Amino acid sequence: MTDHEKVLEIIRLKDQAPIEVDPRKTALLIIDVQRYFVSPDCPFVRLIEKLVPGATADYRKRVSREVLPNIRRLQELFRTLKLPIVYTGTGTSMGDGRDLAGWLRDFDVLSQHLLGTRVWPSVDDPSWQIDDGVAPAAGELVLKKTTADPMNSTVLDHTLRNMNIEGVIVTGLTTDVCVSATARGAADRGYRTIVVEDACTALSEELHRASLQIISLAFGRVCTTEQVATTVSERPTSMEVDAS
Repeated sequence: MTDHEKVLEIIRLKDQAPIEVDPRKTALLIIDVQRYFVSPDCPFVRLIEKLVPGATADYRKRVSREVLPNIRRLQELFRTLKLPIVYTGTGTSMGDGRDLAGWLRDFDVLSQHLLGTRVWPSVDDPSWQIDDGVAPAAGELVLKKTTADPMNSTVLDHTLRNMNIEGVIVTGLTTDVCVSATARGAADRGYRTIVVEDACTALSEELHRASLQIISLAFGRVCTTEQVATTVSERPTSMEVDAS
């Protein structure tokens, strides 16, 4: 057995523990499913394609055929159960990117060199908006972030604690960057953390899978949309039902 196979066995043994979810205290996080991460016309996809033509083809297929439909399913479930849904989006409030984390500004420099435009949109640009396929409903919170982990640059942590939230279901784009950073940040702050493996993706399947394995090993659980839906639906969500 190789070292990696031994690690996978550790993950398998850890995953035998029951999934701990209290729906009354759980929020669905939809991370950076913005138009510029989805549309081939926006600078993010254009930049990657300029660097390596064809590099986003399979990524965009996974987003449209798997990620968006599964996020919609979880949206519908959480709305039906009247559970909180929070969205995040990355972009610059200042317009010129000065407010972004340094690694994000580096991508802006690269994009300006190759495309003549910054890759990260201003928050008032239409491309910043959450993709129409998973658009927020009235009353659902949308947060503007300037870092990979929204806990570092938004009121997400404060808001979740105000709502008495103890667990988060993490979905979105991309698995290896902002989804992973969100999961790690949530876990470090004491939230029970689940990443939904078929409701997120990365530019490559290998990056996606490796990121999920790290989450499983150290920071939380990795589950399918079906597992999350079943677990949340089968547990009481109202105080009255719970008390009886």
